[in-house]
Amino acid sequence: MPKVNLDTFLESLAQELGEVEKDPAGYIEANRPPAEGNPISLGELVKSPEDWAAKQVKNAVAGGDDWLKNSLKPKKVPSQAALAANDKRIDKLQQSITNKTWEGAMAKIDEDERLRTIEKRGARAFTSGVEDRSGKIEGVVKDLQPRVLALKKTLDAMPQKTDAEREAKMIAAKRGMQLIGKQRRGVK
Repeated sequence: MPKVNLDTFLESLAQELGEVEKDPAGYIEANRPPAEGNPISLGELVKSPEDWAAKQVKNAVAGGDDWLKNSLKPKKVPSQAALAANDKRIDKLQQSITNKTWEGAMAKIDEDERLRTIEKRGARAFTSGVEDRSGKIEGVVKDLQPRVLALKKTLDAMPQKTDAEREAKMIAAKRGMQLIGKQRRGVK
């Protein structure tokens, strides 16, 4: 792949993602590290969907006790934090703005009841939900994995000698993930 800079990044990534769309399994196979001629065995550039999803589930399950602790002692009052994020809400929930349903729902939140519910359900409410959705997680990762490989391949082609080049690469990574998100949602 030729060198990529911030100006050509999205075009290069779109080209790679086009190859992914044609044949995701073939794209992964074509981008495997070479098996022969290396003194060491190279790992996959991006984890397999099964390993990736299993790690997500494992890490989420392992974080159950932290989830419970953080849910019971949040850094901010959740309803107040939600109200502070109103600009994002306006962008995402235009219908709620028209009907004023969101503000009414936030005003009715009983923080004591919220905490009682969290305590009653415990950490297992979170971890079992993640475990129960492991098939869904794996399906999402199977769709995401070749796209992330295309992004990584495109990012790896960018120079990173100078601070400005490294900064451009970070911006490109963000824009690339946004493009992948749009593509997965079917947004043109």
